[in-house]
Amino acid sequence: MSDNNQQAPQKKHHKIIENSFKWIPLDKRKSKFGGPMTPRKAELRNPLLWFAPEGKELYLVNSSAETLDFVGAGTGGFQTVDDDCITVSTKNKYKYEYTNVRPNDAVKVEEFDGYYDLDYVLQVSMRIQSKNLGCMEILTPPKKGGIGELVVLWDTMENGKNVSITNCE
Repeated sequence: MSDNNQQAPQKKHHKIIENSFKWIPLDKRKSKFGGPMTPRKAELRNPLLWFAPEGKELYLVNSSAETLDFVGAGTGGFQTVDDDCITVSTKNKYKYEYTNVRPNDAVKVEEFDGYYDLDYVLQVSMRIQSKNLGCMEILTPPKKGGIGELVVLWDTMENGKNVSITNCE
């Protein structure tokens, strides 16, 4: 496409959701019973990139002010069975690939099964490229059953909790 403001067509199982996810700091959230949460220190940072679960699907939300030139995501992990360890990973490096991810858009980066994936320790690996952020290789912390809501990168350029970010070429 010649217009840089348009997103390239994606594969069938890929999904883009526009302006749907809004991050709420933990100190401003309500409990699952509707009342206030336990008091905590106010969060002064805002996420630039974060994961938002929606049903079985996991989305990367671009809360930055710039379009991401490329987002590639894949999953890896392992399962232990007795004394054996079985590794799992996506067939290609990235199961999901997107170009021109606009600000406030969310792209599907993985799908977890709430029953079958409970036996696996999984993590998401990503590559993100943009003009201001550069090229980043991102690895989430491993988690049994899959990844939930997680800040990947704060507006202070700090990594999210236990998120590994390295520069790439």
